[in-house]
Amino acid sequence: MATPSAPTRAHFDHGARVLLSRGSRFKPSVWRLDGDPACIVKDAATVPRGSRFLARWLLRRERRALCRLQGVEGVPQLLGDLDPNAFAQSLLPGKALEAAAFASAPRRRAASMRRIIAQMHQRRVYHLDLRQRQNVLYHGEDGVVLVDFGAAFAPGPLAVFLFGWLLRWVDRQAVLKFLVRHAPEALTQAEARSVLRTLRLRRLWVFSPHQDHGERAAARARLRQCDEEAAD
Repeated sequence: MATPSAPTRAHFDHGARVLLSRGSRFKPSVWRLDGDPACIVKDAATVPRGSRFLARWLLRRERRALCRLQGVEGVPQLLGDLDPNAFAQSLLPGKALEAAAFASAPRRRAASMRRIIAQMHQRRVYHLDLRQRQNVLYHGEDGVVLVDFGAAFAPGPLAVFLFGWLLRWVDRQAVLKFLVRHAPEALTQAEARSVLRTLRLRRLWVFSPHQDHGERAAARARLRQCDEEAAD
């Protein structure tokens, strides 16, 4: 099936659209543009001229990540540019991942996330913001899609060689965050230990203090349960 083409600026300006994120002085706004098919448009045209260069840089950064992910299922596909201030990407089905939806099939949804993350990493793309619930959408019985690559990093080979292990770790830990918060009983012993190690490390990160929402207690309880099961 051929990939739909990007809408034109005229189509965007005069078409039926819904504002999803107003953006800011430095960030592009995000719109859903209705049509056949509907798509997502990220637009820096309304950013003040004095800071528009930064908004355009952010767009180019995200666009580079999406270019590397062309053909990967479960992530938005780049449709093309409207002009230097905006690009369009495919609109993926799904709703922000809720606790009940994740807990209904925790291992399958976790496996879906890990499969997409692994494909991203093979293309040298690191999302880095998957801990935000709105960036992981669910659909069907166990499907997930990953969206909003505004914070994604698509480095060159040298940066991957030096820091790839850390970038991969950040994305992978997001999966454990969903498990420990919404389905701690589904954690393996190794995963519970990894959660506790991560929580200890996050306490040292003073710039963004971690807010414990019961993860530590849940991981410890699951670890005790695993130890008891192993002892039986």
